Formats: sequence, C-alpha cells, structure tokens
Amino acid sequence: MATFGSLFSGVGGIDLGLERSGMEVVWQCERDPFCRQVLNKNWPGVPCYDDVRDVDEKAPKVDLICGGPPCQPVSHAGRRKGAADERWLWPEFVRIIRALRPRWVLAENVPGLLSIDAGRLFGGVLRDLAESGYDADHDCISAAALGAPHIRDRVFIVARRNDLWPI
Repeated sequence: MATFGSLFSGVGGIDLGLERSGMEVVWQCERDPFCRQVLNKNWPGVPCYDDVRDVDEKAPKVDLICGGPPCQPVSHAGRRKGAADERWLWPEFVRIIRALRPRWVLAENVPGLLSIDAGRLFGGVLRDLAESGYDADHDCISAAALGAPHIRDRVFIVARRNDLWPI
C-alpha cells in the first residue's frame, strides 16, 4: 500500500481523499489545536507534528507528501505580500521534500498563487521542485466540477521524482 505524509493538514480533507484512493497516512502536521483534535479523532494513533519546522529527515519516509501551505500570502482576499509574508511556508514544504525525497508530491493552493508578483512566485515554486529533482505539472480545478456546492477554484501541483521514469 502506498503511504503519505500530510503537511498543513487542516481537518484532513486531502488526507481523506488519498485514504479513499487506497493510500495510508503515516504522519500529519497541523498547528491549529481544533484541527489537531479533528485529526486525532479521525486518525487515532497517527503521529501529528504541531509545527512544520519540526518535520525533518527523521520523519518516516513516505511515497507521497501532500499539503496546502497557508494561502493568505497569495490570496486575493488578503494583502498579497507573497514571499514577504511570514506565513509563506512553501520554503518549509520544499525543505521537507528535499529531506525525505518522496516519490510524489501533491500541493494545493488558491489561484492567486499563479498571478502574484506577475507569476514569479509560482515560477519559483516550480523551479524549487525542478532543482529538487522533480518534474511538476499543475492545473486549476473548480470545486463545483467535482460536485461541491461552491465554485472555489484551487491550484493543484503534482510532481514526480525524476528518477521514476518510466513509470
């Protein structure tokens, strides 16, 4: 069974989807106390780091790392400070990818990620993945297209470690 670690887990929406697809969650990471209670209730016994900065090369190896870093730095609903915002935690995400070298990466965020700083911040995300040895692709998907009762779009980035080709 394929395994995954979850960063910025929230209440486990991505985790639930991956679990329903047949994957097993090995560890999670969430700082919000209420969300951690929900994770503990739904995934008892699964270790949950309370700070992304505590996840390092000692974390259990997994096939996939997933997560949605805080969106406030790039969201149209906020000040859009991008990398200047202390909540921009993509550097922590990529640090963990480099430390654990999962086969796959799945990242999620708001569409503002694509346009902030004339697209340069998103270009940096893709460059970080490429420099870490991953081929990445992305798409913007409407929640309504998947049956949700709202139209919020989300950007999904899927990256595969370069040494896995051909699959």
